[in-house]
Amino acid sequence: MNKLLLLNITGFFKQLEERMIADCRPNIAAHAKRQYEKYNRQLEALREC
Repeated sequence: MNKLLLLNITGFFKQLEERMIADCRPNIAAHAKRQYEKYNRQLEALREC
């Protein structure tokens, strides 16, 4: 995946997590957080190259 796509995906999941916390949906927020962390690791690895 390219850097811009990963940046967009991480932003999406971060926003989703924040919205679900505000809407009292902890299960979806936890899933969004895991996805954010997964894609953020890939983005950080890409930035180091």
